[in-house]
Amino acid sequence: MSDDVMKIDIDSLTIGEIVEIEDLTGLPMDAMQDPTSPKGRMLQAMAFISRRRTDPKFTFEDAANLKLEVDNEEDPTDGSEPSE
Repeated sequence: MSDDVMKIDIDSLTIGEIVEIEDLTGLPMDAMQDPTSPKGRMLQAMAFISRRRTDPKFTFEDAANLKLEVDNEEDPTDGSEPSE
């Protein structure tokens, strides 16, 4: 994976990281499932939190330049329930 692509495992977020994402975005995490809720800032915050784990100098602004690859059972941007 190149340095400009971010892959996020939503299940690996800590409670503290979720709180920080919500603080950065002003949205609850479940806004990812709401088809009417904006997703860009939420994805930027998630990328920031994830990359900062390995690069403490990485900034929220740096995250805006990343391409995002989301690793989850469902697409967090479509707002639909997972199929069974």
